[in-house]
Amino acid sequence: MALSLFAMACNDGNDTSNPASNQPPRFNNTVLSIALLPGGNGDVYVGGDFTAYNGAQAIRIVRLNVDGTMDPAFATGFGFNSSVRSIVSADNPGGNIYVGGDFTTYNGIQEIRIVRLDANGAFDPAFATGTGFNNAVHIIAPAGDGSGDLYVGGAFSTYNGITVNSLVRLNADGTVDPAFVTGTGFNNTVFIVVPAADGSGDIYVGGAFTFYNGIPANNLVRLNANGTVDQTFVTGSGFNNTVFTLVSADDGSGDLYVGGAFTNYNGTVANDLVRLNSNGIIDLSFAMGAGFNNTVFHVVPVGDGSGDVYVGGAFTSYNGLEANEAVRLNQNGTRDLAFSTGTGFSNTVFRVVPAADGSGDVYIGGQFTQYQSTPIGRFVRLNSTGAFVR
Repeated sequence: MALSLFAMACNDGNDTSNPASNQPPRFNNTVLSIALLPGGNGDVYVGGDFTAYNGAQAIRIVRLNVDGTMDPAFATGFGFNSSVRSIVSADNPGGNIYVGGDFTTYNGIQEIRIVRLDANGAFDPAFATGTGFNNAVHIIAPAGDGSGDLYVGGAFSTYNGITVNSLVRLNADGTVDPAFVTGTGFNNTVFIVVPAADGSGDIYVGGAFTFYNGIPANNLVRLNANGTVDQTFVTGSGFNNTVFTLVSADDGSGDLYVGGAFTNYNGTVANDLVRLNSNGIIDLSFAMGAGFNNTVFHVVPVGDGSGDVYVGGAFTSYNGLEANEAVRLNQNGTRDLAFSTGTGFSNTVFRVVPAADGSGDVYIGGQFTQYQSTPIGRFVRLNSTGAFVR
């Protein structure tokens, strides 16, 4: 199989971890997060558990050019001392990014599970987090309302000494936003937070919880901008297991895709993925049949106007047919066969991110070490047909 320019540009000839020549680029451990740079040029931030990229030091975060080479202008020094789980661009003109995870230091400086970095990789002291979070940050989501605030979700119970059970809204200077009141918060981990796409200021929150502020909420809830439960989004008995991913449909419907490790939603069979209307009722026009046979970790709109979505996870089949860890689905839930992954990935896909540079390409990251039987180090760029980018 011919390799992509993206792959070959990354192979500096010095990585002896794989004796085969001309192999695609390789991270030496799991990729957990992928974030595009603003501007649509195809460059990406990549975060995870790795310490090297194609033989060069890259300690849990790296910025890659569109050709796959490391961007030396993003200098991280000693990097992070533990996993990076979430990377998002800050809502400001400086090109800053927020990074969250399990870490307690960045480049030798104490930064406990969240930090804001400048475009050159230096930490931004204007975002002052004090003692930070007492447990893992799994998701950072900009509020998207022009305030510069951000929502942070995870496994924590305190932030800078303040009780915030698994979810908090922070101002752009790192202080807690007191207008967002969560009370006793969640009784278990928050994995995903997504602002509603209707301009209401509401957010959807998914995770492993069963209660929010003393109210039953099985793995999914919609909150108003002040932190109260939005009673118009009715989930009934909710999901029977963890929700890992949420995304609003990009068709203006107000619908929500929900993915995770569940097999049931409000008494109805729903194997790891479901589409809900804005009132919480299942959208039956998205018909998945038998669904997935294992966990969905990420779902994202393709963004080409088709209404299709990419889905990544730990599954090996979709609706009874082979689908190894990644698939593209049409708006009605059928498989889009134009995106042909063949034998697919050898292990879990955690992130699928369309390149958004007009190419139709997609970045995919996870635990895999092969794609279509070709060695690949946990990260790849594919075109819209599922082939390596030529």
